[in-house]
Amino acid sequence: MSNMWHERFSTDEYVYGKEPNEFVVEASKLMPKGKVLCIAEGEGRNSVYLASLGFDVTAWDFAQAGLDKTKQLADEKGVTVTTAYRDLADVKWETEQWDAIIQIFGHFPEDVMARTFSGIKKALKPGGYYISELYSKEQLAYGTGGPRNEAMLINPKEMLEQFNGYFIKHFHVGEVNREEGQLHTGTAHVVQSMFQKRKED
Repeated sequence: MSNMWHERFSTDEYVYGKEPNEFVVEASKLMPKGKVLCIAEGEGRNSVYLASLGFDVTAWDFAQAGLDKTKQLADEKGVTVTTAYRDLADVKWETEQWDAIIQIFGHFPEDVMARTFSGIKKALKPGGYYISELYSKEQLAYGTGGPRNEAMLINPKEMLEQFNGYFIKHFHVGEVNREEGQLHTGTAHVVQSMFQKRKED
């Protein structure tokens, strides 16, 4: 996998801006304080925001340039984010490590996405949350961000099947307006999820 992300983030400008995703802002109000993992975190806008609220945040990305900018943004905001270079195609997921795992517009080939979902389910603590905003397959017609490859976009039904048995705190499919730097601009079609891993009886 050529690392276009490293190249994309190798600029002074934050290509998705420095402000958090709006769904992360909403979801953070419902999240229990604890250990949070942001995957495919890019330049750190969401992890730095969550750290500013008092969460213990780790950011994973496959682009060193993105992780460097995460550190820089964290310093700018006076917070701490642990960063780690991780390729989701072969990362080792630990069991029951995280109180929440956040995935914002992290789109991957189908095999990597399936592996990632299975890793997330293993790595969440009982009671923990999986929180995501991802582009649906309808997004291709919008052209306001995201992969141009339909196989990498989300089918809401498959998402519900993936997290079957989890408590659905929030699930929404439809249009949102996103002004996030230069690469996400305008109306988009998304799938928002907030699934809670049930505690054992």
